[in-house]
Amino acid sequence: MAMIDAPEEKLIEALKNVDAHGDVAPPHVNDPMTMVLRENAIQGNLMRWDDERYRYVLTGTGRRRISTRGRGTAAVLAFRKREVSDGGSVRRSTTGGPKEK
Repeated sequence: MAMIDAPEEKLIEALKNVDAHGDVAPPHVNDPMTMVLRENAIQGNLMRWDDERYRYVLTGTGRRRISTRGRGTAAVLAFRKREVSDGGSVRRSTTGGPKEK
């Protein structure tokens, strides 16, 4: 699970840098990972270039990504089938309307 979250954690940290400093990393940093993070954030509509400020700014989607990440991770829950006491099965239709057994 930690390996799956590592890229997401890097992206969240990069978005926090955009909010604070205007880019995912300082201007002198030109490593490939920084460029990949920047491109992923732009393509994911998480940040955009602001011509008036001459810097990157977070979009609403980017701000939500940061705020929802702090709430905890999602969990996959297992559901059990409900047992019917009379031994019959419950039929459900996607077309609507009741159906007889």
